[in-house]
Amino acid sequence: MKLISYFKDMDDESRARWRFAAGALVVAIAVFTTISVVSYFFTWKLDASSLAAGVTAGTEVSNSGASLGARWADFLVHKSFGLGVIPLLVLMWAASAWLLIKKAHSLRILKWLSGCISAAFLLSWICGFVGSFVGADTVFQSGLGGNAGIAVVNWMMSLVGVWMTGFLLVLFAVLWGFCMSKRFSDILTGRKREKEAPEEDPYDEPFENTIEEEISPRASLGRNDNIVPVISSEGEAEVEKSQVKPITPLKQVSTPEQPEEPAAAEEEEGGLTVLTDDTLEKEVKKPLPRIDNRLDPDNGGLPRFKFPPLDILGDYASSRHDVSQEELSRNNNKIRATLASYKIQVKDVTAIVGPTVTLYKVYPAPGVKISAIRQLQDDIAISLNAKGVRIVTLSDSVGIEVANDAPSIVPLKQLLNDEAFRNSKAELPVALGYTISQKVKVFDLADAPHVLVAGATKQGKSVGLNVIVSSLLYAKHPSELKFVFIDPKMVEFSAYGRLINHYLAVLPTAGDEEEERDMAIVKNAKSAAAVLQSLCIEMDSRYELLNKAVVNKISAYNDKFLDRKLNPMEGHRFLPYIVVVIDEYADLTMSVGAGPESKATARSITTSVIRLAQKGRAAGLHVILATQRPTVDVITGLIKANFPMRIAFRVTSRIDSSTILDQPGAEKLIGRGDMLFYSGVNMERLQCAFIDNDEIVNLTSFVGDQRGYQKSYNTPFYLPEPAPEEGEEGGGGMVDMKALDERFEEAARLIVMSQRGSTSDLQRRLGMGYAKAGRVMDQLEAAGIVGPQNGSKAREVLVKDFNELEPILARFLEK
Repeated sequence: MKLISYFKDMDDESRARWRFAAGALVVAIAVFTTISVVSYFFTWKLDASSLAAGVTAGTEVSNSGASLGARWADFLVHKSFGLGVIPLLVLMWAASAWLLIKKAHSLRILKWLSGCISAAFLLSWICGFVGSFVGADTVFQSGLGGNAGIAVVNWMMSLVGVWMTGFLLVLFAVLWGFCMSKRFSDILTGRKREKEAPEEDPYDEPFENTIEEEISPRASLGRNDNIVPVISSEGEAEVEKSQVKPITPLKQVSTPEQPEEPAAAEEEEGGLTVLTDDTLEKEVKKPLPRIDNRLDPDNGGLPRFKFPPLDILGDYASSRHDVSQEELSRNNNKIRATLASYKIQVKDVTAIVGPTVTLYKVYPAPGVKISAIRQLQDDIAISLNAKGVRIVTLSDSVGIEVANDAPSIVPLKQLLNDEAFRNSKAELPVALGYTISQKVKVFDLADAPHVLVAGATKQGKSVGLNVIVSSLLYAKHPSELKFVFIDPKMVEFSAYGRLINHYLAVLPTAGDEEEERDMAIVKNAKSAAAVLQSLCIEMDSRYELLNKAVVNKISAYNDKFLDRKLNPMEGHRFLPYIVVVIDEYADLTMSVGAGPESKATARSITTSVIRLAQKGRAAGLHVILATQRPTVDVITGLIKANFPMRIAFRVTSRIDSSTILDQPGAEKLIGRGDMLFYSGVNMERLQCAFIDNDEIVNLTSFVGDQRGYQKSYNTPFYLPEPAPEEGEEGGGGMVDMKALDERFEEAARLIVMSQRGSTSDLQRRLGMGYAKAGRVMDQLEAAGIVGPQNGSKAREVLVKDFNELEPILARFLEK
């Protein structure tokens, strides 16, 4: 307080000296800051590493302001305002000029102070917003708007979206100009600035001489030609023509209820102009913009999401091997010699080199039977001393597939960079592998519509699943695709748990965030049964939406929704594709020797998978089923009928190959990603692409580290919660097992003894009524003794003997 009183009591001369000293100090600061900041614009890359490590007095930097200038400019540009520092430089020079000269009023200095500071923040926000779209995210290390600008813009975009953020920034800029510039405000409001007053201004004359006589509104205007009417707030008066400015002819002006800018005008006689408005009659020519589901947060979009770059995948250049001319010539001579020893003449042989297998196209001479060559498959394999020899019939020749001496790895990076994948028009493109004819194989999972993958242990099945998933991650935005991973081995898909906030669909049954992340990848049969039942409910719900929208497939439905032809108030929403990846299906459905509950779970899983396979395509649900035990009890007829696309890696027997592909051949593969791809029509031999665990971790980390959906901790895509089954369709949803019928035990023993689950048997042999027999049968189903109703057929009896029945009865009868 004493210091303030001291400056107040200071005389003018002393105050002038202090002001000059302060002005000189501000000038020095302004000069140093300007030199440092301008130099930083050109040297920030050179000094980036030094600034990151911590600049000290002895550190050598390229900034013209030395170490202190580099730190000061880095704080202003990188850590704070970016290009928004420019208004602050202007403010420094304006303040120094005011202190030294003091020709401006104090109020104007306050205007400069508020204007420059607000301009610094506003310019920082605008530069941060624009920089993120023009690829300038790394300029000045943090972007054109600095850390402060980027932080504010990211907060605004997460709150109101990209387009609304851009609109608000433009609005702030307009308001800033409106408040800071009178000329800009005049232009914005449409006001014209007054010109210099004329030499003879009527307002310079005394006011008492302007109004001569008051008249009533109904008075005649023609009684004095030198008098004109003037309407004031107090009524109507007459003024001499010489005392007022010339006026334009009378026009009908709009009232507050009328539009301020009418659209058309019609000129009538007597100088009267009538303005009309036809705004409501105009034809609407410009339709509403199409919804961009990737950018619109209200429709599940992530505006700031970035697809993973290909650089995070490996090249495996050292694992690529060329087939030598000596190897090709050797195999050609042996093939010709073997065929010649059986008196089979050959016109020509053409070799097509692949990464793992080379195809030798043999053109037999006229009259040679193709079957004669096919019978020599084992003889040719022995003569070539090679594994994996297959003989296939081609359109113009007989193909002999021979494994290369040194197989090559096909990196997934090269497949995704190929034009076949980049330019694919598929809804769900998958780059699977490399053909013998050196082409990238890309198929559309949406047209598949489900894939069966089978093969023996360590033959490439797990890698193949990862290739399919990775291809979809590179192709589809999180708003367009969701995954459900079922992994009873608990190790194959654990890395994909990082995608919970972007690509995963989970059940809404978790108690907290930690439990939700733990349940993101389904790891046991009970959870698998629940999530598959939930997917069936989701599928039925989607079919209802497709029915209301009068479309027959998900792509047509989504197009209609994005074109704003479906009302969200009626329950319509954008439907992402859901891909269900099930590993070790045999382990989930294994029920031999298991208890009743496990058998019921296995049966539920099988039923749900078949339902999804039969009806899921149109609703956008696709199943990828994998197993290493391709036996007939796992890959049943219903499974094969609903999984037309099949991928077979090397198997151990001809029977397993026939189970997967309905023909032999998979037992002849050489392993390590060598596979047969059956699309339902044609069979191709491919070398599956390779992606290792480190690449998967890099890929999922890149996606998982980005901002996900903002719903507190509940950020994933939630499936409907599976409801308990009811009545005959699902055993025990409405059954109270604490109030068992008095004849429950007797009925259970009869059913197990006869091995026939029939309600009519209970009525006939135990003398029960229809309702009582049905109620007892429901209790038997809830206890796991019989299966669900199967139409008019008898129920399946799940308990085979009394030894297995006794523990069940003991458990329920004790209650």
